[in-house]
Amino acid sequence: MKNAIKFLAVLILACTVTFGVQVKAATAMTSYTFNLRNLQTDPVEMWLFLDSPKFSQDPGEIYQNSNTFLNIPPYEPEETQKFVAHVQYKLEATQQNEPIYLGTKIESDFSKEVDLNKGYLVEYSSEKGGYPTIEQHNTSRIPKSQNLIAQTNIFEPVEDYYNALTFGVTTTEGTTGVTWEPRPNIDYAITPTLTFYIATGGYSENVLAQIDATSVDTATIKTGYGGDFNSFNNVWVTYNEDGTWTVENTAW
Repeated sequence: MKNAIKFLAVLILACTVTFGVQVKAATAMTSYTFNLRNLQTDPVEMWLFLDSPKFSQDPGEIYQNSNTFLNIPPYEPEETQKFVAHVQYKLEATQQNEPIYLGTKIESDFSKEVDLNKGYLVEYSSEKGGYPTIEQHNTSRIPKSQNLIAQTNIFEPVEDYYNALTFGVTTTEGTTGVTWEPRPNIDYAITPTLTFYIATGGYSENVLAQIDATSVDTATIKTGYGGDFNSFNNVWVTYNEDGTWTVENTAW
């Protein structure tokens, strides 16, 4: 079944479990490594989510959307378990039969790699069963070096047919981002913050969720100056015996 517009600021994310193997980025793009440790006695499923970017226009309700996860066994020092994320922004679009709300599954019809300091036109069909398109475009709002513009076309609402927009990161095992329902003829200036969450729980692939960043069930990991990664863009994330998280920028 068809599903939502994904505006995906994309981290092409290599989700890997390795055993003493060094994982190398395939390109010169910036990469982030999340080293994972589970101190509980049973395996846990860890999910990688992306926090919302900053918007020039209020997007309304925003949901997390991910299919990036690993099943992490109890910690063994000789086993290295990690997510590796290579930052590459991407725009994806879909129109679907189900409304955009908590618990809806989202998939993509159209995708395009995109860059900061550029504008893109996201066109939705005004007919049920139509497909969206995305092209680079001289948008009405001028993009800046720290953002990109996603401008929607003028489209007519279609009964029982819905549009969505997701800004996030794709991964070699899937994607992770945030999804909302865009309005017609709006130029969204989107400024990535690249703050991540790692969580456990009853999540499902590409099913919209809302992450509570203050919950003990969630680890918050920030990039950039003053963030949680070390100078080599590594971070060490521990799921403790009591269900809390510890985030460190030095190895265990």
